[in-house]
Amino acid sequence: MDDMILRLLGPVELVHEGRSLDVGGPRQRVVLAMLGLHVNRTLSTEQLIDAVWGDAPPVTARGQIQVAISTLRKQFARAGRPDAIRTRAPGYVLELAAAAVDSLEFDRLVTTAREDSRADRVAQAAATLRTALELWRGPALDGIPSDSVRHVARHYDDRRLAAIEECARLDLLLARHGEVCAELAALIGRFPLRERLYELLMLALYRSGRQAEALATFQRARKVLVEEMGIEPGQELRDLEQAILRQSPALDLPAPPPPRAAPARPGTGPGVPGTPDAPDASEVPAEQEGGFRLIPRQLPATIGDFTGRRAQLDEIRELLVASSRARTPGYAVPIVDISGPGGVGKSALAVRAAHEVSKHFPDGHLYADLHTVSGDAQITTLLARFLRALGIPAKAIPDDAQERAEMYRSRLADSRVLVVLDGVTGAEQVTPLLPGSATCAVITTSRARLAGTDGVRGIDLTAFDMANALELLAGIVGRERVQAELDTAVELVNLCDALPLALRIAGARLASHPHWRIEWLVQRLRDERRRLDELSHRGLELRSTISLAYRALPPSAQRLFRLFSLVQAPDSPAWVAAALLDADLGTAEDTLDVLVEAQVMDTVRYPDSHRPRYRFHDLIRAYAREELLATEPPEERDAALARVLGGWLSLVEEAHREEYGGDYTIIHGRAERWKLPEGADAEPAARPMERLSGERRALVTAVRQAAAAGMDELCWDLALTSVTLFEVKGYFDDWKETTRLAYEASARAGNRVGRAAMSYSLGTLHMFQTRMEQADERFGEARELFEAEGHDHGRALVLRNAAYLDSVRGDDAAMREKYDEALAITRLVGDRIGEAHILRSLAGWWLASGNTERARALLEQALTISREERCLRVRAQVLQRFAELHLALDQPRQAQEALQEVLRIVRDSGDRIGEAYALYGLGTLRRREKRLDSAADTLTRALNLARQVGERVVEARSRYGLAETALARGDHQLASAHLEAARGLFAELGSRTWLERTEDLMVEAGGPAAAPGPTPPDRAPAGQMSPRDPGARVP
Repeated sequence: MDDMILRLLGPVELVHEGRSLDVGGPRQRVVLAMLGLHVNRTLSTEQLIDAVWGDAPPVTARGQIQVAISTLRKQFARAGRPDAIRTRAPGYVLELAAAAVDSLEFDRLVTTAREDSRADRVAQAAATLRTALELWRGPALDGIPSDSVRHVARHYDDRRLAAIEECARLDLLLARHGEVCAELAALIGRFPLRERLYELLMLALYRSGRQAEALATFQRARKVLVEEMGIEPGQELRDLEQAILRQSPALDLPAPPPPRAAPARPGTGPGVPGTPDAPDASEVPAEQEGGFRLIPRQLPATIGDFTGRRAQLDEIRELLVASSRARTPGYAVPIVDISGPGGVGKSALAVRAAHEVSKHFPDGHLYADLHTVSGDAQITTLLARFLRALGIPAKAIPDDAQERAEMYRSRLADSRVLVVLDGVTGAEQVTPLLPGSATCAVITTSRARLAGTDGVRGIDLTAFDMANALELLAGIVGRERVQAELDTAVELVNLCDALPLALRIAGARLASHPHWRIEWLVQRLRDERRRLDELSHRGLELRSTISLAYRALPPSAQRLFRLFSLVQAPDSPAWVAAALLDADLGTAEDTLDVLVEAQVMDTVRYPDSHRPRYRFHDLIRAYAREELLATEPPEERDAALARVLGGWLSLVEEAHREEYGGDYTIIHGRAERWKLPEGADAEPAARPMERLSGERRALVTAVRQAAAAGMDELCWDLALTSVTLFEVKGYFDDWKETTRLAYEASARAGNRVGRAAMSYSLGTLHMFQTRMEQADERFGEARELFEAEGHDHGRALVLRNAAYLDSVRGDDAAMREKYDEALAITRLVGDRIGEAHILRSLAGWWLASGNTERARALLEQALTISREERCLRVRAQVLQRFAELHLALDQPRQAQEALQEVLRIVRDSGDRIGEAYALYGLGTLRRREKRLDSAADTLTRALNLARQVGERVVEARSRYGLAETALARGDHQLASAHLEAARGLFAELGSRTWLERTEDLMVEAGGPAAAPGPTPPDRAPAGQMSPRDPGARVP
């Protein structure tokens, strides 16, 4: 403690040789506290002004801050640290070792104790925690009059309490029951609403042989919680009381763990009810909530011949890894920005550095290419992609940009995740994508240094030094050639200004002509006009160097080079080149190889793919675009782009046919398809949707390009068919964007069928997201347009969805009329899967009406169609409805068989929403069979899964089923809790029928009747699923 000079864990003090120095009045104390909370990080003057005066600073605020800094510098000089506070734009930084600040030392000791605990070094962990707690002299930052400071102070006070509780838990494991009892009793007097303290005290008393006092402690806790907060004790505390009453052996002090035992999960411990040791993996069902962990690994592949940059890599490692070991929550996230001119290798360095530090970020690696991202809408979409990668269900992602950013920061809190943002153009792009936790880290690349973001550490990337430049050149053309013409090679590096991209292009040209001397290329670059135009440090001024490589290509490769600039996707499979050339796949791959060997095109490989993908660097793409416009006639450019877009349409159509057993439940336009060559599919064994999912960004880009090019037929057809992917995977932002673009493109072109199709698609999206009024409006427009164009199939698709809206509104007559008309049309046009969908929906209505025979007949027809068309997706949906029928007829064995087959199908296809519905059905069945333990287990699994995927209908109904099960067991309190939650969900969903059932059951459970309120506008007929259930998905 001798080195401790700044104390924040109590009243703020500056200490020298054991004596507290006078730091002045409240203003100086606030400034000192702020600097201390941001040790070794720059604080702007504006931040200090805000901390001192809030929203009403005086006009002399800057001057007063300068005076406060001057006063503090004098006191630090007395403490032997005259240079501790340094001026650094845009403000000041306090430079101290972590050991000199008590809050940082506390964080370090707590982290050490946590590691000791996980390694079963219990006594050592307890001792370390006690050392950490001895640093405290009162509430953190006590007496500092600043809202900014108080916010952080509350955070540290909470961490202190958590450390106290953990220390008590460890002491219990060390059999220090008597000592712990006194300490915990005193703490409860200070923190009477902290349930964990009561729990630990009850266990300590019980293990001390004081069972009656332990039970009295529970009653005291209950009295305090009810009187102060109006709530009963939590489940853990109630379970502990019951265990003490039973004198459960689980409460006894456990035997010491074996030396090589796996570490316990944080915050858990043996012998404490509600915090059990992790069960053996074989005992955890696959579908158990939290039974798997989604960890994103999005980093692109690093360049195989990456050269140099060792100093920068080490600096990045130090900034992101070594210094982060002392970082804890409450500090700023470390950000490294790699900046420099185009072609200098920023992206390559960022990816290489990310791979080198990746093991220090075990919770995931996120990557985004921001070169083509602009505007708030695209950043908002990117946030949704990150959230999905982090395991957030698509339905749970809010529409509002700010709410997405808040959810993103919450998801990353206390995680160790690395975020790489490539091609940043400004701080406005970065801010929404920054984690809020210092346990994460960020790498960005940008042309100019990133300004306007606090805490950024810049890496200014310049050209190679001569040694690294020659090493790169030797790696491309061969070491012998460089050594043979070393002086000329040095001149070549100088002519290229040692830029990595220029050197790669020049080296590739030499490598493709092994008979060339280096001198021959140097002679070309000595032309000053060409060299200055080509090898500049900024913008697109590498033009003539790229041109040198381009002109060396054979004519076929030159044409592909030009045409490839039409493709705006980040990377592309080889068949895209075949479409551009209108050639076979082999010819396209050979030509791509020429481009790759010439270093004008890169290949990338993804872990889940067996074939390379191809991409341009931005500068090369820009040059290729210029050549395209100068060389290719407009009709050739349009034809090439149409072939690529037609290829994407063929690809997504094929996936749709595989998913649905044919070209069903979809309409198409007149645009010409381009049939993919044999063998173009890189992953033919994968499921259709899994294959298509890897091409999601390319599909969205294709719709954008079709809209911009005025190819309205291709645009709307591609957008509509892509819904097959977007709906299954929950890519609702992509669904909305592509449909909007296609609608606008169709409107500009006067394409009424395209407008109708896109209105139908937008209406379906609104229906899935329970925006019924907007859905009705869109369906009305689509129906009117289809009727005007005489498009019966499109009208049938709209009628089918509009009928569902009628059922929600309770207009059964209108529903029947629309379903009957839609059924007649689908049969006329041969849409058998559309027919099966309608039959299933009608069966649900007949079942709800009590006509089980009519329902059975319709379901038999639908099941036959699904079997004949080999459509497992619809088969699962029909069987789910069959299970409802069997339950209504009291046929539990048949219901179970149907649901088990549904469960098998949906698990095989990865349909987790379908799995939630199947589990709910099985749980309901088991409850009716009086198998109450099994019912509760299955319904709980359904509830957990529904919450994971954001399926509120299953969540609500599972709550209702669990309430029924609890009542059957006589547990009215648990039933009431489930019913209260279910009632809120059903009210939000607008399901009148289920809401009434829930309120009736609440009366039976002895709970309060529902408070008067607005009647939900919608209802769901009995047996009718939500728009997002497996039987109502409409591609």
